[in-house]
Amino acid sequence: MRLQGRVAAVTGGASGIGKGIAYAFAREGAAVAIGDIDEAGASAAATEIAEETGARTLGMRCDVVSRADVDGLVAAAAEKFGRFDIMVANAGIAFFKTPLETTEEDWDRIMDVNGKGVLLSDQAAARQMIAEGHGGAIVNIASVAALNPAVGLTAYCASKAAVMHMTKCFALDLAKYGIRVTSIAPGLVDTPLWGKGMGDPQVLDHGLRDQFATRVPLGRMATADDIAKMVAFLVSDEGEYLTGHIFVVDGGQSLAPAAR
Repeated sequence: MRLQGRVAAVTGGASGIGKGIAYAFAREGAAVAIGDIDEAGASAAATEIAEETGARTLGMRCDVVSRADVDGLVAAAAEKFGRFDIMVANAGIAFFKTPLETTEEDWDRIMDVNGKGVLLSDQAAARQMIAEGHGGAIVNIASVAALNPAVGLTAYCASKAAVMHMTKCFALDLAKYGIRVTSIAPGLVDTPLWGKGMGDPQVLDHGLRDQFATRVPLGRMATADDIAKMVAFLVSDEGEYLTGHIFVVDGGQSLAPAAR
């Protein structure tokens, strides 16, 4: 198991991509702290993963716009499991509004969660890793929406572009401590975020999943596990010479206009 003996934290880990990453880490031998603004969901995910994999887990409330919450997640993981090695800054939100419809409140909220949330998560993880003195790995979850504009996602696209550049800045500053920082840019992923963003939990079942699949050369939306496999690789020893890069995981979605 590639992550045996290591300790990870995943924000937004109660569902979707975050939960998939937490599962992947547990299967690879890591102890996993799951933070989510949905405290009950985080605890349920931690229990489920522990029962299915035998891994040591922790679930707790973590609002990533709160420095106290993010610091608390990292501190709890280090205290409970004895060290801290991996952070995945995954928590994020999305909503669909045109540039002219986007309000100041919309902008501030999405930049807080998707932007400041990554800043605080990376800071908390890096400080703990530096204090322990053994390096570590941080992965920030961005989006191909940061590379290609999308109708109705102005604020979301901008926030994920911020994540990408922040990744490079952290990587440059933290390399001297042996801390690697990378980012994943997923394409279309089949997760509950679509339902939340569109105000309809079943929105993908209304033909949208099949419609999205036609935009992907590999013929389907990604699953959370597709993203999790790449993240597990990046934080393992197999990715030990990778830092500061953005890895697109989109089934070829961003290759050509004809595939969209």
